[in-house]
Order: sequence, then structure tokens, then C-alpha cells
Amino acid sequence: MSKPVKIIGPDNTYIDYFQGICRLQEGLTDRFGIRVREGLCPAVVKPGDRQVNAYGKEFPLPVQLEMLPIHVGMIVYDHVLNYPAYDLADVVTGKASFQQALGSPNNEEEPMRATANGAERYPNTSEQVYEGKSRR
Repeated sequence: MSKPVKIIGPDNTYIDYFQGICRLQEGLTDRFGIRVREGLCPAVVKPGDRQVNAYGKEFPLPVQLEMLPIHVGMIVYDHVLNYPAYDLADVVTGKASFQQALGSPNNEEEPMRATANGAERYPNTSEQVYEGKSRR
């Protein structure tokens, strides 16, 4: 099962965007990403099944991608390359607001909502719209 790359915090105060796992990384347990909050974004790491931890400097939003440290910029560029339908770059650069990102659907994978026990599937609004209609 693939791991989610966009996880919305249980209190809607942050969104974690993680790098996907490529074939060469299978078996590795650490995942790196960016946590976006209202006006700030630090890099994050999720070691195995443990809690996500922020590390390094928090960057005020919006930010120019080329001004980020290389390791943070690589996470953003990797995400844009592998998940172009996601809104990470737009939120970090100020083209989309944090509030828009909380409500934005994604075309590739559904975002997950973080819970005390892990992550659960976030309701897909298109399923609600088509509920009760027959599919042909």
C-alpha cells in the first residue's frame, strides 16, 4: 500500500507534504517532507512509524523556491516533479493560501487526515456528489 504524500493535521493547523517512495527506496523507513502552516514552513522527517518531527529553520511564507536551502528545495522540487497535481509549490510561493490548500482536492491520491493513531482516508467530495447515482 502506498503511503500518503499529503496529510492534513487533525486540528487543521498544518499540512504535511511528504516525498513519495520510489522503487530504490523501498525498505527505507524515514520519510522527508515539508510542513505548511499559516505563514510558515519547516522541513519535517517521519522516522519509521514514529511521530513527525520538524527540523531546521522555519521559513516565512511566501518564499521564493530558489532562496530555500538545497535540502528543503529538493523536497519541494521532488514533490512538484512526482505529484504535479498537488498544491505544495503554490502554497509555499503564495499562489494559493493555506486555507485553499486545506480544502483542495488532489487528482493523484486523496489527502489523508492525521489522527492520534496514524492517518485515515480524507473524505473525497466527488464521492459525496455522486452518492446514490448509478455509474455506467
